[in-house]
Amino acid sequence: MNARPRPLLVAALTAALLSAPAPREARAAEAEPAAAPAPPVGGQDAPPAPIPPPLPPPGSILPPLGPGDDPLDLLWAHRLNFAAGGAPLVTIRLLEGQDRVEFRPRDHASLAVRGGSPLHLAAGHRFEVRVVEALPAAVVHHPLLGEVALGDRAGLERARALWASRGVKLRERLVGSVFGIAGRVIDNRRTLLLAEGDGSERWAREFAERAFAEQGVRPAILDDVVTRPSGTLEVLDEAGQRLALADQLVELEVEGDRGFVLSRVEQERGKGPGREDRAYRGRLFVTVDASGRLAAVHGVALEELLRGLVPSEMPAGSPLEALKAQAVTARSNVLAQIGTRHLTDPWVLCSEVHCQAYRGEAAQTARTDEAVRATHGEALFGRADRALVDAVYSAVCGGHGEDNDAVWGNLPSASLRGRPDLPAAEADRWRGGLRDEARLRAFLDGAPRGWCARARGISQKRYRWERRFTRAELDRLAAPLGVGPVRALEVGARGVSGRALSLRIEGERGAATVQGELKIRRLLGNLMSAMFTVGWSGGEWVFRGGGWGHGAGMCQWGAVGRAEAGQGYREILRAYYSGAEVARIY
Repeated sequence: MNARPRPLLVAALTAALLSAPAPREARAAEAEPAAAPAPPVGGQDAPPAPIPPPLPPPGSILPPLGPGDDPLDLLWAHRLNFAAGGAPLVTIRLLEGQDRVEFRPRDHASLAVRGGSPLHLAAGHRFEVRVVEALPAAVVHHPLLGEVALGDRAGLERARALWASRGVKLRERLVGSVFGIAGRVIDNRRTLLLAEGDGSERWAREFAERAFAEQGVRPAILDDVVTRPSGTLEVLDEAGQRLALADQLVELEVEGDRGFVLSRVEQERGKGPGREDRAYRGRLFVTVDASGRLAAVHGVALEELLRGLVPSEMPAGSPLEALKAQAVTARSNVLAQIGTRHLTDPWVLCSEVHCQAYRGEAAQTARTDEAVRATHGEALFGRADRALVDAVYSAVCGGHGEDNDAVWGNLPSASLRGRPDLPAAEADRWRGGLRDEARLRAFLDGAPRGWCARARGISQKRYRWERRFTRAELDRLAAPLGVGPVRALEVGARGVSGRALSLRIEGERGAATVQGELKIRRLLGNLMSAMFTVGWSGGEWVFRGGGWGHGAGMCQWGAVGRAEAGQGYREILRAYYSGAEVARIY
């Protein structure tokens, strides 16, 4: 049940099959919110402080378009734009797949109508956009075989030779972007390696199944837009009267950047029927998404975006130094994702944990605003390569972090190496990792107090946990694998933190192997973590584990524990990102 080492080339390429950055599926749950709110600063009865004015100053939310500029290009370019003063601007999806989008400007507003004359809208009135007719995007589908760093010609040639020996012709796809801010060049470009085929979804999925049968790994499917969607939008007033027809897009800008209210925003898409109205500052774009339905997209300055991101990702009552660390990681993570996700969508990021959780003004607090302001323009850069760090994070590491490539199968990052998250006196005993099962059992049973376990307000049931399944319950969970009643479970490979990377399920009608820590957790009824051991006791399958989330990057509750012990945010970030340093870039 111990991890079995693989050749480096195979690890670098085939590991990416598990969850490389496909637009909609890969790297889901990369950032997981903390388990429970920390006690508010000042006690339960402390009055809330007023929310400071928005960042940046009104008028710089988005740059004006020049003559001949098409606002659709802003949405589909998958790159950064910049406001006056050099602050980055981001487009983030608020809604998609809608039949209608409703909004209310909070002051007088202008609605730019693509292909028509602008409308002047009164404050506080409800307006609605519907699709009159539309065509979805034309999309091709390719199995994703791996990735290599930009400029790694030797790695690319090795990959070509490897897949040619298997009778597979490669197609290369450059993703990411390069941009300069305040004299720094930020480059997150990389080359994706795709299997060449006829572009159909059927062919891509058949290839993936053959790869799984022959090599034990199932490639993700990368979708690529060949032709953008098109359609006509209808703008209606409160009485249902048509105000205008638009070619694919309308764009709302409110006077003084006083914002708008968007109706019926899903609280977390795909997790239930809950919807609510949410307020945002910045611009609102309503356009046709890849499916031929409506999307609501928020155009916002990065610092304003962080005012809603940080409290959505970490309890506002956390120590200020922990909140500062969260602000820097969130800013770095946004910049690192530009041009690498949602490549078939008219936005750069989504508003869920797949990218980062974002709830707009409803989440903002004075304390998290203070953390955003105190770290204005700061991002995280690797100690050795000085490259921007993709500063991922999870809720509770369980006392040991995980390597990024073990979690997502992407290129290894020197700044994202898993290590014991314990005080120095206890960490030395566990250096070298927990891949050996006996060592993992000792770590879980001995329960050394990691920084996340020391944080006030954490539920210790997130740090160490047990989950039991009856024979019938596990058989039901494993039913999609088609192996029949389960007879045995075996962890085939573990990451440095002991998190399971492959799980073999043997049943009465056959066996199957599940690859990837997130897929394993989902198969097992959404286990809190893949850091577990499994056994049979009392007529039940017993999983004993630690942590909540994937464990890569910063442990959020660990950051709280460290801050409570007096560590500053820069010290916290160096601990979680292998000595990476904070630098101000705008």
